[in-house]
Amino acid sequence: MGTRSFAWVASVLLAVGTVAPAFADPRGDIAAKSKEAMESYDLMDYDAAKKSLNQALAIAKKSKLDKDPVTAKVYLDLAIAAYAAGDVDGAKVAFISAVQIDSKIQISPAYKSPELQKLLDEAKGGETGGEAPVADPGIDCAAVKGLQHTVIDTAPAGGPLAIEALVGSDITPVKVAVMYRVEGATDFTESKLTRQGDCKYTGAIPAAAMKGSLIHYYVAALNSDNKAIAAKGSSGSPNILEISGKVALKSDEEDPISGTKTKVTDSSSGGSIGGGVIAGGKPPKVMILVGGGTGFGYVNGSTEGGNMVETCCVGNSLVVVNVELDYMVNRQLAIGVAGRIGLPIGANVNAEGAEGHSTIAPAGLLRVRYALSATGEGVRVMGQVGGGVMRNTIKLDTGMAGMDTDIVAQGPILVGAGIGFMKKLGGNFAFIADLSALAGIALGDKIGTTRVNSGFGADLSLGLAVGF
Repeated sequence: MGTRSFAWVASVLLAVGTVAPAFADPRGDIAAKSKEAMESYDLMDYDAAKKSLNQALAIAKKSKLDKDPVTAKVYLDLAIAAYAAGDVDGAKVAFISAVQIDSKIQISPAYKSPELQKLLDEAKGGETGGEAPVADPGIDCAAVKGLQHTVIDTAPAGGPLAIEALVGSDITPVKVAVMYRVEGATDFTESKLTRQGDCKYTGAIPAAAMKGSLIHYYVAALNSDNKAIAAKGSSGSPNILEISGKVALKSDEEDPISGTKTKVTDSSSGGSIGGGVIAGGKPPKVMILVGGGTGFGYVNGSTEGGNMVETCCVGNSLVVVNVELDYMVNRQLAIGVAGRIGLPIGANVNAEGAEGHSTIAPAGLLRVRYALSATGEGVRVMGQVGGGVMRNTIKLDTGMAGMDTDIVAQGPILVGAGIGFMKKLGGNFAFIADLSALAGIALGDKIGTTRVNSGFGADLSLGLAVGF
């Protein structure tokens, strides 16, 4: 072999050795994506979990591992994430896909719930919702039940893709449509199917959309409220269509399961095809809440400067800061400890026996919170008890200019309740708003040198929560 030939062979071998490792372990790549997905799931970021799982399915498809047990596990995890995100229809489809590969597959105890187990049992029992393959044009429409569509796995780029579905007489949709999302997009686009004969509907994904490496799509029969009567796939668990002749999409560029503008709900199951956070999933065990706002109080008795509160009777604590550490018993119930710090502002009367006036009002509370929604989001009620002092500044009825604002303290026993609101922002963060009411109960006239009274206070605060 000549020197030139040897150099050419060596170059080819070097190139192969460089490229091959990237494709050497697709099962490992799939497992890594699945692990990443369930870590996001544990942090209640269900959108990120579904995104990673759809990326794992794309890897499986390209690696010809569609029927491999590792892919069945991905579909199982996708069903769990879809259910947690409110996509019951998508969870059913994903469970069916998992069972078709591995009929003995089971849910891990860490994520198992009666609702998920029921869906898996239904999938194992063959309850596929009438999703049989679409028949030839000469099919007997009387035999068609539900919505039937043969999933398309691959199609050439650059031309329109014909979509066909059969709709049985047991459902009466206002329209039948294919919802598709092109590579790089976050929203699904609707393309209406046209009725042909008694039960056949036809249409297409336009040529302009047939580009890139993948398209996500699903077919749905919709009623007058734009709710799905039946569907093949969903926005949370769409069908994956590979466009032939294109370079594979990088996993960090794919966004297959974002929330969509075209939100379709499944009225039969109460779930949402468009996604959202509802019951299901593994909640964080610990949450830290930090909030700030303002407060006011009903005050009476004596001020810290020794003056009497003579007329009614509302003071204010302009700045209030709350820090709370909660243990999540479950998604709805939390037990925690909170620190409340009020900052009385504006007092110009010295405290009795001291120069200046109090500048802080500390308190510690035990709080129990309960969310009315099974998701843990939305409206939450609260009970609380603890000790400390609340302070409010008031204007005196009589006083000299520059010495007419004093402080009234309440406590040291604090008992109260409240109502709040939580909204998930993404990842493990959430927005919180609280209206907290506390009754201060005095056990005597003084705590040390501080005059105290019985009274009532309320705080309005906004803040952030982070879960672990």
